[in-house]
Amino acid sequence: MARRSSDHAPGNRTRQRSFHGSKQLLNASLPWLMLWTGMAAQVPHPEDYVNVLAGAVGSQLGQHHSTGNTLPVAARPWGFNHWAPQSSDQRTSWWFDASADTFYGIRCTHQPSPWIGDYAWFLLMARTSYEGNHRMGFTSYHAEGAIRPWLIDLTFGPDGHRMQLTPTKHGAFLRVTFPSPLPANLRRVCASVPQGNANDLDEKSARSKGTTSGTCKANGGGIDLESRRFSDGLPDQGSFTFFARLQAPGLKIEEQMLQDCWEQGVAWEPMDMPGQTRSSATSITECQRRCAKTPGCAHFTFWNDGGCHVQDANAKRNQNGNTQLRSGPPKCEEQIRECCFVVTDEQVDVRIGTSFISLAQAQRAMGAEVGNYSFGSLADDGKALWRRELRRVEVLDTGPPTAASFRRVEIFYTSLYRALLFPRRLEEETSSGIQHWSPYSGQVVNGIGVTDNGFWDTFRTVYPLLAIAYPRELGELITGWLNAFSEGGWLPKWASPGYRESMVGTFADVVIADAILKNISGFDRDVAWKALAKDAFETNPKGGSSRGKLGLKHYIEKGYIPVDVNIAEACSRTLDFAFADAATAAAAARLGHAREAVLLRERSVTALRSLYEPKSGLMGHRKTNQDFVQESPDTWGDCYTEGSAWHHSFPPFNLDVLADLHGGREKLSAKLHELFTVPADFKTGSYKVEIHEMREMRMLGMGQYAHNNQPAHHLAYLFSMLGDHNSTAKLVRQILSRAYSPEGFAGDEDNGEMGSWYVLSAMGLYAPASGVTEDYVLGALPLFPRIRLRDLDITIEAPSAFETAPVVSGVLWRGSHVSDAAIPYSKLRSGGVLRFVAPGDNQIGQLVSSLRGALHQAARTVRQSAEKAVALPAQSSVVQRPPTVLADDLAFVVTGESPNAMNPKQFALATSDDDESPTGWASTILLVAVALGICAGLRAFLHAICAPASTHTD
Repeated sequence: MARRSSDHAPGNRTRQRSFHGSKQLLNASLPWLMLWTGMAAQVPHPEDYVNVLAGAVGSQLGQHHSTGNTLPVAARPWGFNHWAPQSSDQRTSWWFDASADTFYGIRCTHQPSPWIGDYAWFLLMARTSYEGNHRMGFTSYHAEGAIRPWLIDLTFGPDGHRMQLTPTKHGAFLRVTFPSPLPANLRRVCASVPQGNANDLDEKSARSKGTTSGTCKANGGGIDLESRRFSDGLPDQGSFTFFARLQAPGLKIEEQMLQDCWEQGVAWEPMDMPGQTRSSATSITECQRRCAKTPGCAHFTFWNDGGCHVQDANAKRNQNGNTQLRSGPPKCEEQIRECCFVVTDEQVDVRIGTSFISLAQAQRAMGAEVGNYSFGSLADDGKALWRRELRRVEVLDTGPPTAASFRRVEIFYTSLYRALLFPRRLEEETSSGIQHWSPYSGQVVNGIGVTDNGFWDTFRTVYPLLAIAYPRELGELITGWLNAFSEGGWLPKWASPGYRESMVGTFADVVIADAILKNISGFDRDVAWKALAKDAFETNPKGGSSRGKLGLKHYIEKGYIPVDVNIAEACSRTLDFAFADAATAAAAARLGHAREAVLLRERSVTALRSLYEPKSGLMGHRKTNQDFVQESPDTWGDCYTEGSAWHHSFPPFNLDVLADLHGGREKLSAKLHELFTVPADFKTGSYKVEIHEMREMRMLGMGQYAHNNQPAHHLAYLFSMLGDHNSTAKLVRQILSRAYSPEGFAGDEDNGEMGSWYVLSAMGLYAPASGVTEDYVLGALPLFPRIRLRDLDITIEAPSAFETAPVVSGVLWRGSHVSDAAIPYSKLRSGGVLRFVAPGDNQIGQLVSSLRGALHQAARTVRQSAEKAVALPAQSSVVQRPPTVLADDLAFVVTGESPNAMNPKQFALATSDDDESPTGWASTILLVAVALGICAGLRAFLHAICAPASTHTD
């Protein structure tokens, strides 16, 4: 086995040798080069800027507007599990509110959205027998360091105990510290699977199978836990159980009988049985005990304010939906659903492993990921992982050290954190290799598994962001979605954990088509085409709309879905089907399916022409007889999904046809300006009542533009596509400042979609027609002077980024003017410098940018040459040191950062005595590359000054 050589190892021929010429050149050039890089404020620890509480304020009850409807998640990126505190014992999907002070446990959760619900969840609690409610504590979720992406660290009153949890990929390390005055017999660390309402889908399913929705037991010095809690989305066949193994060696374990059979929103009339009146109870269990002790009591009602009523069998049931009250029988069926470690010391460590496959696999995960590692080392690993992933989109220059700059950095990295939480990776490392439990078939299968994603939202921003920042992971996720197709027969539209009845359209088609156009590696094109073709040409299964295109028959026969054929949201379905058709046509053309490409392209154009209503200049409600139903364009619902005609009438996948329908590009642009300037009024339409999305649109103050909902997210970029770059720049800057704050979002943050919009727009890029074209439209001046996309090796520059509303006078790619409104992915993936120019920028800055771009390419050449050299067959048993020092030194000059934390003033080059060693000739490459880079930079600068403004794109 070859060993790595050491400078001081006996027999090692490698030594430090100073290349005087190269050293003198580099040292002489360094001050100038450092000046050119700007050496501005970087963000070395972006994970410290993430606010996990952003968007987590508010509950469903009385929700006036959404700040994101998010959870404060601690996890690994694309995590198998998420962990979050639970602040409420209400049996809804809104179980956390950052403004609360109550605590009911740390929840292992898989909830992608409160509108979808949770599954495979359980709670971790530290018990102190607090008399008010022994299941509850009090804490501040806003305390410094309380919740971070890699750590939950909460201290509770009234007793002062502390819970800390750091997650791994398939497990977690829990540490609980009790105050010394607390008697040892009152210390418990518990895991439980609370029971749901009797009519909940998971409880009905469990009863039908003769089992429970959750259980636990003591086994071999630890706790085995099984959760079968779910909201919906399980396959008809196969199995579903989430397994957890918890270990705290040497501790006694108690099994608790949980009596928890209460229903929410149920009252009884009369409220009090004869001879009984309202009493005050400290908890619902106390109210239940009162009912059990009262002769003739058949059920009780408990109000959240502590009011307790008991009723007899003559009372009539009233399902009024009031979430402030709960009801139940005098006694529940006893089930072992909570298991507790009896803690004797002040501190206890609990190691946790989880699996969808088996308890044995959960034990395996715990041993591999948590094992004998310390709490501190796992927390450090989690923090380092988040830092590494976040720095793949790296702010190299924050701009002036002001509160505004700090605000931008915080929102930027909070948004990027949100973008990396979903989709969820389901694969597990088993003794048989990489496997996953498939929520699409109910079976354990080989390969990558993926879930928890609503394509109606995420196709617009999450996947285009992954393509330019995390392309390898994108290829793996595409493989996961194609595995879902192979396992369940269809691509999912909303997955959690399996196929869900939510939203319209088949936008997984767009995601896969986009990966094909961008030549993303790592997935099977043949399987991809089969999946796309099935969505395009086969009618969906009967009995629901969770798969395929509901209404495809009408769409094919008439070119649109009529509003009078009893299919909901017909207008949105028509336009969304047309988007998927346009994307599938582009993929078909790329894959050589010419006939299908022509057919699908024609279908998508027909849909646009069929729904356009000239009288309003918007898409309309069209009946079977071709007539349009007249309705005010600010009416929500009816024919549209979560919006009005204003929001859905400008699909971006075929701007030429859209412009033709409006009578030309100028008239289309005028209609778009009207959208952003008319009053933000609305009519509730089929919703009947105001919903929070309507109010959020109104409070934004940008006309009918509704950033709180995804169908509008591309609208500001249409101006740039129509040749009016600065209208786009102005509007995007307004949206960035009005719709986002460090505390949350101007609407639901769905699976990272809202956050991804911010990250992309903050970099000056957006992909309105992903799947149809590989282009990224150029938007507003980026929010930071310099940003680096590490994977594609792109540096984005904007010297005037700090201005409030800067005008864009031009964009340069590798020193040449970009004459189009967009730049294709095929160019971006080759790496380079993308510079946004404002009128006030000086020419010296352009020279610096040109030189930096040339050096950028030189560093890339050195790095690629080094990688090729290291890949050469070894000439001896000693592993030669690859010339990363050279590449890193040059990278420091280019980026202002030393990847290996070297002293930038040290340029001594380690090499071998062997003249043929990679390092020897790599130094020559370095000198030549620097010289050529400087020459190329000067040439580009002179060309930019002397050439006319219409310089063609490189």
